[in-house]
Amino acid sequence: MDRRIFLLGGAVLIGLAAYAIGTDSAPGYGAPNSPIVDFRIVPPPPAPGSRQDKADRAAIAAAIAGIGSPAWTRARSQVFTTSSAIPHQIGCAIDRQLSPETTPATLRLIEKVRADVRIPSEQAKSFYHRDRPFVGAADTRTCDPLTLGQLGGLTGGTLSHSYPSGHAAYGEAWALAIAQAWPERAAAVTAWGKQFGANRILCRVHWPSDVAAGRKLADAVVARLQSVPAYRADVAAARAELIAAPPATGC
Repeated sequence: MDRRIFLLGGAVLIGLAAYAIGTDSAPGYGAPNSPIVDFRIVPPPPAPGSRQDKADRAAIAAAIAGIGSPAWTRARSQVFTTSSAIPHQIGCAIDRQLSPETTPATLRLIEKVRADVRIPSEQAKSFYHRDRPFVGAADTRTCDPLTLGQLGGLTGGTLSHSYPSGHAAYGEAWALAIAQAWPERAAAVTAWGKQFGANRILCRVHWPSDVAAGRKLADAVVARLQSVPAYRADVAAARAELIAAPPATGC
């Protein structure tokens, strides 16, 4: 996307509609406070000194070159996953304008899928306790305005460990769900979802293996959701909305 979206403390500073996509306590399609899949579907993070660990560290070192770039700015716009910037960006990917008035089921789909991904993702983070790349690093710069170098890592104002990447899981799950509702733009929204996760490497708050693990977790969550009637109903309702929705603007 060519238009830049800047966030400060979670506020969107351009003229987007003032709506968010829920909070960390918002319910998903699964049972309340219960993971829809076992987080252990994600294997342990790479062992220190392993080939993958070395590749992870090389990628974070290389990301220093991107600090301040347009890609860095895009990554910064995606720090807060309940921000209205997210459905706006998804709308741009599928060329449909999303709003509470015209696409409530689509926004509900986005919100609930996030909730179903968040629970096992946070369980895995707490279990594996992998530090984020900036913890103890010589260069602690990230695109997150609220990063602090605490144990594990504080991002988006929340103390959270690195593995797996919740953002990568969200991006992957959102893309899979929206592609079901709007297959006409499946390739575009899939590319957006992949980049959403990859931007966390550019932001220097996640290792590449965190991103891969987040995507694996999301794939399992969305596969499980296929058997949930409420999810299938929202996918169908979202499709009906998207057929009638106007093209995206401000992209």
